[in-house]
Formats: sequence, structure tokens, C-alpha cells
Amino acid sequence: MTKRALLATILTVFLTSACFARADDPGYFLSWKQKKQLTCLGRIQDAAGTWYDVWICPGYAPPGRYAKDHFFAAGRNFREYFEANKYHMLKKGSSACFDWALQECGLGFTVKGIPRAWGRHFSVATERTERRVFGWWLAYPWALMEASVETAFRGALGAAGTAGGIASGLAVVPAWHALDSAVAGTWNLGVNTIALPAVGIAWNTAVAPPLALVGQKPAESRVDGFWVTVVESGRTPGTRPPTAAELDLLAKWGALLVRETESLEKERREIDRQERTQQAEYRRAMEKASERAREKRQRVHDEESEKIREVAATNEWARTVAQEHPDLRYDWRRDRELPQRLRRLGLSEKEVQRAQEILRTHEDSVSPAAVPIRPKTDPVRRGVEVLGESAEDVIEETFQ
Repeated sequence: MTKRALLATILTVFLTSACFARADDPGYFLSWKQKKQLTCLGRIQDAAGTWYDVWICPGYAPPGRYAKDHFFAAGRNFREYFEANKYHMLKKGSSACFDWALQECGLGFTVKGIPRAWGRHFSVATERTERRVFGWWLAYPWALMEASVETAFRGALGAAGTAGGIASGLAVVPAWHALDSAVAGTWNLGVNTIALPAVGIAWNTAVAPPLALVGQKPAESRVDGFWVTVVESGRTPGTRPPTAAELDLLAKWGALLVRETESLEKERREIDRQERTQQAEYRRAMEKASERAREKRQRVHDEESEKIREVAATNEWARTVAQEHPDLRYDWRRDRELPQRLRRLGLSEKEVQRAQEILRTHEDSVSPAAVPIRPKTDPVRRGVEVLGESAEDVIEETFQ
């Protein structure tokens, strides 16, 4: 097929699908809203409100958020060089190496261990001689041989361990603490911030538009549980109150949402300001202005809910919390304890109130476990997974 024929075919498919894929068309093709969802989020919502996750479509939002999270993680890695804790850990690690080298190897294993070995072997020889066991006349020469061998072993190994421990305390541990943050930061910056998101975005660019163009509207009858899965939009909250550890996680979640929804909060404050201005200037139109403000607030509330669901679906930390704490929910019975944990995270009083308001107002939708989304894939990630699975099979077959 020539390039011109191939181009004509693609153009024909595009024009045909465009004709049939109107915004609210109940037919075969995805609506424009669903096309946008698939391209941006890698998942689709049907008319009944059910979400479908398409595994091979990373979407543009998850790689972008992944890059953002690891960019800040790289910053935290490099910031460790300016924090006292790093050098405290260096001192602690070197001290442990010196203690092990001098106390365990030098003093315990060698200096004290050799006399104990001689005493043990000759005690056995004495017992054999007194009992006149068969060959008792060789007991002391045999004990001398055993004690000499153990002395040589303890001396050589103890000296090597002492030297190695001192060298570790002087060189290995400092070198490790000098490089670990830089290596982690470089990895987060080069691989997690640039390389992997670039691969995910490139792959999504290649696969999502064609699937959005000619893909069929989702239905539960065509869900295989692997390639395409149904995303549960909510779970019944547990009856037990959250634990202290879960409250800490909930506080971190609230702080994250405060940062992520800051622009919407600014818009809400601007709406309030506009409402007050309109009420002052147009007393007669107060009711109408209030109605418009209520509609705008509702729109912001809906956008905020969608933003929170997007954060829950694409934030790496939120997905990890969702897997480890599926019952994590806001609980009014711990309403007095949560502000303390939020303050420990460095939030101001206004931000603490804002975090509580988000967690209270949006209830189920703000939980990291509310919209469980599995990690997305691309050819590079899946290739690595396949190699790992093959290696596990080879190991199992080898050692069976």
C-alpha cells in the first residue's frame, strides 16, 4: 500500500467516525466527552455513570502527575544534603561499623574467643582422658590441633572483619551517604520525571487517539477483567473509626487536596467577593445574584469533586494508600484529632479548616480508596514485567 493510499484510508476512517460520533450519540462510537476521558485519563464513563479503565491507555494525566510527584521527590532527595538528619545517620552508621569491628570482631570474636576455644577443646580432652575412652592418649594432641586450627581461623577472620569494619566506618558508610541522595534524586529526575512519563505520553499519543476515534462505547458485557476493567466509583464506609495511623494518612490526604484544589478555592473566594460586590451595588438584584452564586458554587463543587477523583486515580501515593487501607474514610468521631495532625504537616489554620471542609463535604469521593485505579502500562513497562515473569518461571522450573 502506498503512502497516499494509506493516508486516504486514515482520512476516510476519521471522517466516517466523526460523522457518527456526535457528543451524545447513543450509537457505536464514543462521544466527544468519552474521547477526551480516554485520551486524558485512560478511562471512560458511560451514560449510567460507570467508569471503565483501559489498561493499555496511560492517559496524559497519570504520566504528567507521575512526573510531577517524582520531580518533587527528586527535590526532596537533593535537599537531604542540607538537612542535619543525613549527617546524623552518617555518624550513626559509622559508629555502628566501628563498634562491630572493635567490639564484636576484635574483642569478642578474636581476643576473648581464642582463649575460650583453647579452654573448651582442652576441657574435652581432659574429660576423655579421665574416662579413658578409646584412644584417650591422643586426646591432648587432638585438642592442640583443634585449638590451633580455630585460633588461626579466628585470628584471620577477626583481623579481616576488624579491618573491614573500620574501613566501612571510615570510607564505605560516608561514601554511601554522600551518594545515596544524589543517586535517588538523579533516578527520580532522569527516569521517573522524564523518561518513564515521556514513554507513557508517547505511547498514549500513539494508541489513545486511534482508540478514541474508532473505539466502541463500553459495556459491562465486554469487560474481560484485565484489558478492560470496571472501576467501582465508591464503597460502603466501614463502621469502625479510623486508627491513629489512618488519621495521619487522612491528614496527609487532606493536605494534598488543599494543594491540588488551591486554584478552585481561589475561584470560590473570587465568587464570594463578586457576590458581596453585587449585593452592595444591586440590592434589588440580590436574590438573582445569590442564585447565580449558588449555581457557580455548585459548578465549582462538581469540578472540585472531579478534580479529587482525578487525583485519587492518578496520584502514586494515593493509589498505594488505597491498596493498603481500603477502608480509610473521614470520620466525624475523630474530628478533634485530625486538625492536630494537619498542623504537624505545616498547614496554616486557614488551610487546616480548608482540608477539613474538603474531607467533610466530599465524604466518599475524597478518600484515596474511593476510585481504585491500577497502575497503567506501556510497551517498556510491560516488557520489563514480561521479562520478570519469564525469569520467575525459569527459576521455578530449575528448582522444582
